[in-house]
Amino acid sequence: MAPKIPALLCISLLAGCTLDISPSPEKQRLAIKIQRQSSAPGSSLRDITPEQLRAGDVLFSSSLGLTSLGIRLFSTSSVSHVAIYIGDGMVAEAVGDGVQIAPLQEVLKHSDKLFALRLPDLTQPQAEAIARFARDKNGSRYNYGGIVEMVPFMLTRQLCSLNPFSREFRQQCVQGLASAQLSTPDGRTQDSYFCSEFVLAAYAAADRPLTTMAAGWVSPADLMHMRDGDVASMTPERPLDYVGHLKQGVYLKARKMAWRWH
Repeated sequence: MAPKIPALLCISLLAGCTLDISPSPEKQRLAIKIQRQSSAPGSSLRDITPEQLRAGDVLFSSSLGLTSLGIRLFSTSSVSHVAIYIGDGMVAEAVGDGVQIAPLQEVLKHSDKLFALRLPDLTQPQAEAIARFARDKNGSRYNYGGIVEMVPFMLTRQLCSLNPFSREFRQQCVQGLASAQLSTPDGRTQDSYFCSEFVLAAYAAADRPLTTMAAGWVSPADLMHMRDGDVASMTPERPLDYVGHLKQGVYLKARKMAWRWH
């Protein structure tokens, strides 16, 4: 086992993934987990309809455009955007034109892949508070400055993965680098957001923060890795549950076809 660890660490760093190594009491050996980059790892893929969504669900997406591809390559992730379903067939999101509320069908039309994660114990009043925050912030500007700050941070934070044996070290390392490199505005009162920053600010406004990290420190990929069973780059207050895919996208469809042929 020991000789494999340096090799796995090198692979995870080159891939931009976080590696977690911890004792497994049941098997009396080390348990090794690597971040799951796929939106539906293994056989977990589940198709859902819009009717199965709940207000407050977190929607992750990607498109086939160059901007989405660039974000995914840079963040070594399968997602480039995140939004919130606020009920009644509507989605709240921060895009290049600013914060907007758009029909889910319109979002589906412009996405190659779209899937949902859910905070399992979100209450109806909390979901309503999230929707209220989204409506209050509708029309706010996009936080281009925050995105510019994130670029060097996304590179330097890979250093925090050098210690795969301590989750606490990784969290403190990321928090320290973020404090030094990134701004920490109050998400509830600021007037500009990028996509993941907006989602985190909305949850914080409902007194259900998804993580203790500042909203402006978290990328769409970081949010995706807060799902249950994954290795989180930034520790969630509670892991998010996978709900399912509203739209699979070309890569998952190709994978499904390959499995059938196999």
